[in-house]
Amino acid sequence: MPFPIIDGHMHLATDSMVRKWTRSEQEESIIKKRREQFKIPRFELHSLQKTTELWKSEFNKYNIWKGVFLTHEPHNDEMLSFVKDTQFIGFTSVDPTEEDAPAMVEEDIRAGLKGLKLYPVNRGFSVSDKRCYPVYETAQALGIPVTIHFGVSIGYFSDLRYGNPIDLHPVARDFPDVTFILAHFGCGFLRESLFLSYQCQNIYFDTSSSNRWMEYLPYEITLKEVFQKCLKVLGPERLIYGTDSNFFPRGYRYSILQEQRLILDSLQISEEDQAKIFGENMARILNIRSG
Repeated sequence: MPFPIIDGHMHLATDSMVRKWTRSEQEESIIKKRREQFKIPRFELHSLQKTTELWKSEFNKYNIWKGVFLTHEPHNDEMLSFVKDTQFIGFTSVDPTEEDAPAMVEEDIRAGLKGLKLYPVNRGFSVSDKRCYPVYETAQALGIPVTIHFGVSIGYFSDLRYGNPIDLHPVARDFPDVTFILAHFGCGFLRESLFLSYQCQNIYFDTSSSNRWMEYLPYEITLKEVFQKCLKVLGPERLIYGTDSNFFPRGYRYSILQEQRLILDSLQISEEDQAKIFGENMARILNIRSG
């Protein structure tokens, strides 16, 4: 690539981290069926050291400058160790309705993480709940971005009542200095995400994953058309490239990078604007300087 790449949406998963994800027999049965239904590939789990080596190899192979890795919990010691390598950037995660959530966020940021990921659909909370406001106040004080997964989720026990990005409107309005990044173009709530991004200039989208949510809309749409619409509403300054890369042996989802680059080329998006999407926007948000 002719410009530095920062992947804004990846996941760190080691053997010890996954072992902590306790599930009931019913959940395991449903997850197995969904893996078969959606042809989710098998994955291998490794130690933190091996996982780090594999990601470094993948970044070198595909010329990825840096990657933002997300977690599902606060105070993840492996994540804190992982991000000691400057190629890797870590975001923490909390349930923002918990009383000690602001303190947990601040502690993780002081320890070296750079942002926050929220899962309202999976954790079952409204992002506009006033109990969440101290977390947003902390994010504002620390100057960190907040990535949020709205919309559909592979988690069977998720709750779509909390999946509409419109729920973020009062929050984005009340915290104009906080950058809110909607994962996967709003993951099925594209219309609502675009409405929100029009109303609030601190709303960004990330482009990550295969974006299969397009298959479940009541009309036909292509990823090229999604990009075209989002560029028209948000411009190249508020789009963040990502792949949702997570497990091995699949490794880095380079095909997503290739597809998105081809789409932007076909839309005649300049190299200068593509550089913003593929790295400069996230570098600006995280105050990262090259060299």
